[in-house]
Amino acid sequence: MIELNLTHREKSIVVVTAAVTFVAGFWAGIWSVPPQALDVPLEVTQNAGEQIYDPAYRPVPGSLPVVSVVVPLLGFAYAFRDQLVEDSSDSVEVSADD
Repeated sequence: MIELNLTHREKSIVVVTAAVTFVAGFWAGIWSVPPQALDVPLEVTQNAGEQIYDPAYRPVPGSLPVVSVVVPLLGFAYAFRDQLVEDSSDSVEVSADD
């Protein structure tokens, strides 16, 4: 078994990078689909004498906007969790001369 000893900074970098990569991959996956595949048939219904056009199915996940915002926010919240909660008492300032 491989044991990784990562600092808090390294863990934060990994989490933020993973979050941004996930969202970028999500969008790249949608953009890689040809427009013809997203051209779905429409269902026509009558409501109060007006025709209403609804897609037969949703070709793009409805969670896309939510995931695009929430996942990076969670990643950044993890990265800055110590500053969001309180200042750590065991942190030590190092002067620039050292």
